Amino acid sequence: MDENRSPGWLEDVEIVRRTFKDRFGHEPDLDNPQTFNEKIAYKILFDRRPLLTLVADKIRVRDYVKQRVGDACLTRLYQTCRTPQEIDWSALPRRFIVKASHGSGMTAIVHDKEEVDRGALFRTLEGWLHTNYYYACRREWAYRDITPTLMLEELLTDKRGHVPVDFKFFVFDGRATYLQIDLDRFSQHTRTLYNRDLQRLDVKFHYPTYEGQFDFPANIAEMFELASRLASGFDFIRVDLYNVAGRIFFGELTNYPEEGRGVFDPPEYDAIFGAQWRLPARY
Repeated sequence: MDENRSPGWLEDVEIVRRTFKDRFGHEPDLDNPQTFNEKIAYKILFDRRPLLTLVADKIRVRDYVKQRVGDACLTRLYQTCRTPQEIDWSALPRRFIVKASHGSGMTAIVHDKEEVDRGALFRTLEGWLHTNYYYACRREWAYRDITPTLMLEELLTDKRGHVPVDFKFFVFDGRATYLQIDLDRFSQHTRTLYNRDLQRLDVKFHYPTYEGQFDFPANIAEMFELASRLASGFDFIRVDLYNVAGRIFFGELTNYPEEGRGVFDPPEYDAIFGAQWRLPARY
């Protein structure tokens, strides 16, 4: 049976329609999607290419990045484990970050391995490993078949010792068109959107707007170029990067920003972003 007509797929359609309506007050137009969020809903339901699962897997995507642009932008990966008990603490540096390969938001920062509550951390990691993000959240298909794995990698920090700024590039047909800057994600999360010319857009997107003046790194043009190269061949994908003291690091590739439920204020920007995205006739 065609997966896109199976009972499981029909349940996906119902859930995506319902959660979209809960957020926006109406169901998505899946026959002729126009807005950015409608097109994400369409992508969740109709785009079942294995490539989406590969790039959503936080471990396997590293090989994809290496093949596309080399490994200079990859963080150091210390270990991968199938259980918390497999972690070799003696081989780890004092500071590191733990992520799960198969979901979003599954991140734990360890600032000092000698002081961390390992019992509490292990319980968190076990919870991640027993969660299928596809079923637990809103049927984001790309996560469904990823093998749950823990990855322990280099902890990036800025000169203040804080988690660095997130640079998130919206790439349509291989061209990085918009840039989203996220600051203080683990405390006072704020966000600002810019066009390719680094002109600030007068829009709020899902989080409060950062009201200060942001100083872009000198090599921001190189970041746009790297994002475009990583996204080549996709009709749309978001490329997340970091810049630490002028060195560019890869973060992740995001198929479904904000699960297709990110609210633009004013709402016209949902259509403005959506107009940049040319969906294929059918995946």
